[in-house]
Amino acid sequence: MKKIIFTIISLLPLMAVAQSHRDTVRLRQVVVTATQHAVTRSEAPSTVGVIDGSQMEAVSAVNLGQALNFSTGLRVENTCQNCGANEVRINGLGQAYSQILIDSRPVNSALAGIYLLDQLPTALIDRIEVLRGGGSALYGSNAIAGVVNVITHEPRSNGASVGNTTQFIGGKAWDFSNSFNASVVSDDRRAGLAVFGHNRSRQPYDRNGDGYSEVGRLKARMVGFRGYLRTSDFSKLNLEYHNIHDFRRGGDRFDLPSPMAHISEGGEHDIHSASLKWDWLPASGLRHASLFASMQHVDRQSYYGEREDDEPFGTAYGYTQDLTLNYGALYSRHFDTLWFLPAEFTAGIEHTLDRLQDHTLDSPDTLRQHIGIASAYLQNEWKDSRWSILVGARMDKHTMIGAPVVSPRLNLRYAPTDHLTLRAGYASGFRAPQVYDEDLHVGAVNGELYKITNAPDLRMERSHSLTGSADLCFHLGSLEADLLVEGFYTRINDAFVNELLFDDTVSGYMHYERRNADGAEVMGVNVEMTLSPVETMRLQLGGTWQRSMYVGPGKEWCEGQYERRMERTPDLYAYLTGTYTPTKRLSFTATGTFTGPMLVYHHEAAEEASSGAKHGGEGHIHKETTPSFLDLSLKAAYSIPFGERTELELSLGVQNLFDSYQRDLDSGPERDAAYIYGPTLPRTLLFSAKLAI
Repeated sequence: MKKIIFTIISLLPLMAVAQSHRDTVRLRQVVVTATQHAVTRSEAPSTVGVIDGSQMEAVSAVNLGQALNFSTGLRVENTCQNCGANEVRINGLGQAYSQILIDSRPVNSALAGIYLLDQLPTALIDRIEVLRGGGSALYGSNAIAGVVNVITHEPRSNGASVGNTTQFIGGKAWDFSNSFNASVVSDDRRAGLAVFGHNRSRQPYDRNGDGYSEVGRLKARMVGFRGYLRTSDFSKLNLEYHNIHDFRRGGDRFDLPSPMAHISEGGEHDIHSASLKWDWLPASGLRHASLFASMQHVDRQSYYGEREDDEPFGTAYGYTQDLTLNYGALYSRHFDTLWFLPAEFTAGIEHTLDRLQDHTLDSPDTLRQHIGIASAYLQNEWKDSRWSILVGARMDKHTMIGAPVVSPRLNLRYAPTDHLTLRAGYASGFRAPQVYDEDLHVGAVNGELYKITNAPDLRMERSHSLTGSADLCFHLGSLEADLLVEGFYTRINDAFVNELLFDDTVSGYMHYERRNADGAEVMGVNVEMTLSPVETMRLQLGGTWQRSMYVGPGKEWCEGQYERRMERTPDLYAYLTGTYTPTKRLSFTATGTFTGPMLVYHHEAAEEASSGAKHGGEGHIHKETTPSFLDLSLKAAYSIPFGERTELELSLGVQNLFDSYQRDLDSGPERDAAYIYGPTLPRTLLFSAKLAI
């Protein structure tokens, strides 16, 4: 081992990447998520992954969830066989432990987060920044596992594009997506406007022929804009707005209204999101101040229910409204020297309000959740070309927690050469108790009414995260490469668990209480490599080995039976993207994901011997270990120029080439809709066309 290390060190001077060299591995990309101010990826104190527009096009992503599958340490999966809800897991922790931001603002509530990965189209997105590890010191509650920051399109030049992506799912169902983008910038560059839109129509897909969908019906549209106005030579006003209208439904009898189906689960969402930001940057460039405000309003009408043959129609209607506001101010100051190094000081305050009301016809109660969070944070980063020392802390006063919560942060970066960067970090975080979250998104399916209340002595979850990484970037001749090895460890104290208090199998009423368990530990290693042997070829590989375990006896998954392993967390998962462009007009792309075995629970319906009818509430729970899945996709694209600025790009491909899909799907009206795992789509043919001007 010592000889290997010595050999690598001795070769480092030959591997240095000159600043004038092409940046195929994209280390000079500018990111904002790591520090809340712009910095290149190579100089950021913590590792930030970036998914840009070219990568989203390469993997044929039409929404946020499909793009996140190809970022190291992240995994997206379907969690509901009926409605198709997806969730992202960062470093082995579920979506409840992650914060999804839009333009760095936390306006996505628990309600909006249920279908968010599916509802945010890539037509809205300029790039995605991913901060793995504890992010609570910057972004507050629920950023324990990490942060996904969605950056919307900003007008930079005059141009427009329209596109269509058509998918044929499993040889049975069509999925049409259309999008457009246009931007205009004034000649003096003092004003600019970008507009974007998207609509999608997907037919339901039934894999096993039981009459119930595995992929639900979807009709969605999005329109929005982002613009800026330079109010002076040293100030700039930014405004962004988008509206999403989304209708989705899973189950059976799609030719009838939802109340007349045997099973119907879904909803209709109308979401309005807006943000306003004013930046002041004087000529010296040493100071920066900004004022910001963001809002999101969600109006949802839902139907999650079951109808027996002798019933005229179901009554499992729900109506939910949610308003989220976030506003505050930020100030930063650059010091040429502060004590021993140049420094960047940042301070900010913000306030977040969330007002939610949820009502169903089957229940006389209206669930009201009003949350307020007042926050302040300070951080200082000393840095030069070799060193970076960042010390920071955030204080949050959450209405669901008595005392203010302080979340400290420490990050170190050391670059002994221009091509090797070492990083280490510690962050503390927390997750506040709340009544409404993703646990309720199937609250009335199969006619079962769920109620979740917090235990009187419920404490917040507290986390401690450690990360350490080595990032080696080099080139040898025409080969350019970057290798990242990152270790992570997170300890969660007082982890939340839901325990059944009351179960009336006649009325289908179930009452759960959220309590504290001993805790949980997640640890593992992320490995990412980007290779560009020649300018026409780029390969990116990422993989994660990890363990996610409950502390103590574990989670009670059946009466008197405990399990220490966390469900839906494989020990090994990975991805691959490769692009080959032999000519300027022609390109070939191969992408793939690998998911190793993982633990899932199967609520098997009981069957009556006399009639053969199954009853979901009277069955048994089984532990299952899933098989491994390799989801490989291939695509070819060809562009046809028309004049100097107009170009038509045509693509043809196949997703999930080997049809790697779950083989033991539950079936019938009493199926366990949560018993679904593996790739979200079977083998799917894809065709796309994009016209850019």
